[in-house]
Amino acid sequence: MASMFRACFLILLLLCFFTAVRGQDVHNDELSGVEIFFPAGKSNFPHQWLSRRVNAEIQPLCRDEESRVEDILSRAFSKYPAELLRTSLDKVYVIKTMKFYGLPYGGTNYRHSVFLADDFSDPYFTDNYIEQVFHHEFSSILIRYFDACFDREKWLSLNPPAFRYGNGGAEAILTGQASMDLDPILTEQGFLSQYSTASLEEDINVFAQFLFTGGREFWRLVDLNDGIREKARILISFYHQVNPVFTESYFRSLYYNTAQR
Repeated sequence: MASMFRACFLILLLLCFFTAVRGQDVHNDELSGVEIFFPAGKSNFPHQWLSRRVNAEIQPLCRDEESRVEDILSRAFSKYPAELLRTSLDKVYVIKTMKFYGLPYGGTNYRHSVFLADDFSDPYFTDNYIEQVFHHEFSSILIRYFDACFDREKWLSLNPPAFRYGNGGAEAILTGQASMDLDPILTEQGFLSQYSTASLEEDINVFAQFLFTGGREFWRLVDLNDGIREKARILISFYHQVNPVFTESYFRSLYYNTAQR
C-alpha cells in the first residue's frame, strides 16, 4: 500500500508539473518580439475579470492548434510596422474559448494586450475570422492610446440624425446582434454590420478589421457609399497619424496582394 501511495503521489506531482509547464507556452514573434501566450488558466487575466459579476471562464487551446494561430498572427503582425507593435502591443493571449458574464467572446483587450479565442471545433473560427478579431481588438488599444488622432465629432456627424448606439458589445452578444458580416441594409446608413451599431468603439473596430482584411465587397462599398467612404477615410487618417505607412493605397494593397495569391 505504501509503495502504491508513493506511486500515486508521484503521478500527481508529475501531472501538476506538466500542467504548470503547459500554462507557460509562449511564442515570440520574430519581427516585432510580441509575445503570444497560450495560458492553461486564468492567472494572466486582470483581477477584475475574475470577480463574481464578470465571472471569466476559459478553455485552454490544445498544443496541436498553436502553430496555426502563430501563423495567423504572424500574417496579421506583418501588416503593421514592427516598431508600432513593439510600443503598443505587449502580449496576445490565445485560448480555445472564453466567456464573460456567461457570454462567449471571440476576443477582447486590456491595456496593451489582446485576448483571442480559437474554438477550432467551430467552423466559424476560420483563419480570416481570427485575424479579423485581432485587428478589431488591437484597434481599440490604438484608439485608446492615440486618442487625440481620432476625429470623433466628424465620425458621429456621419450617423443618421436619430441614430443612437446600443449599450456595448456584451449587450449585442446577449441579444444576438453581434454579427460582423457586412449588412447591405445597415451599410446604407453608414454601418458595416450589426455589431457596428453596438457602440462607437465597435463601429470603429469593425471598420478597422475590414481595412486590414476587407475583400472586394468592402472596397466596393468604400467606392460607392458616401457614409462608408467617409468613415473609412477618417479611420485611415487616424492610422496615418499613428504611422505614415498607413495610407489608403496601403490598405487597398493588402486586399489586392491577397487576392492575387
